[in-house]
Amino acid sequence: MKNEMTVKNSSGNVAVVGERWLNDQEIEFVKKQFFPPNTTDNMEVQYCLEVAKQFNLNPITKQIYFVPRKAQDENNVWHEKIEPLVGRDGFLAIAHRTGAFGGIETTSTLKEVPTLDKGQWKMKKDLVGICKVWRTDSEMPFVVEVAYGEYVQTKRNGDPTKFWMDKPDTMIKKVAESQALRKAFNISGLYSPEEVGVGIDDRGNVAIDVETVDASIDVKAENQKLVENEMAALTQLGLTCEFKDGFVKVVGKTYGKTEQLKTLGYTYHSSKQIWVKKLS
Repeated sequence: MKNEMTVKNSSGNVAVVGERWLNDQEIEFVKKQFFPPNTTDNMEVQYCLEVAKQFNLNPITKQIYFVPRKAQDENNVWHEKIEPLVGRDGFLAIAHRTGAFGGIETTSTLKEVPTLDKGQWKMKKDLVGICKVWRTDSEMPFVVEVAYGEYVQTKRNGDPTKFWMDKPDTMIKKVAESQALRKAFNISGLYSPEEVGVGIDDRGNVAIDVETVDASIDVKAENQKLVENEMAALTQLGLTCEFKDGFVKVVGKTYGKTEQLKTLGYTYHSSKQIWVKKLS
């Protein structure tokens, strides 16, 4: 009898995993060695470890990576967070454990693809990665095609970043493989490093290209811009504001300005007698 069980994540995806993942000693080692230096947010660490555990992916063998990234939320507020990213080998491990993996084939070619150029759609030749994944319980393969122009990561001047400049064929094939494996085995909520501007070097180590737009974002400066926009709007009402922990609090006499504040997205808290707006 195999020492395995099935688990279902929050998206309803089922994966066959081993009963043993990492012991307590190994988990502590992962926390110290495989998270970015000076990581202080324990909730982010626990989230990343839970994702790895749910899919039985081992960071020590580089099936999953915990990568610092900068991202915007629905309110356009920038945050620094640690994100679990899965390499091609990690997706392959999930596929193999289902018992239904029937093979994979990856190629690339130059192909005419639709491209938006100055507001008009045109057919242009591009490097395209093509991946086919077979399942033993399906006659037809799952096929994904991805174009270089859609996924290439660029610097601010528009030039490709180091990984996409040096290994464009390898990078676009990895994107195609990750997407095809996700499609074939109903894996959602996980992304590969290559899809989000992160590279994996020849030794399997994460390498973030500091010249990408994402890496150059000053989180505090971007959030300050949002606060300044709020201050500008409130100034028109003879008010100002304070920003703390993701909330903007209105400062000043607000009598007779209820409708204007509601229009700006502020909510009145009667218990504290303040108008606030959540920016994060």
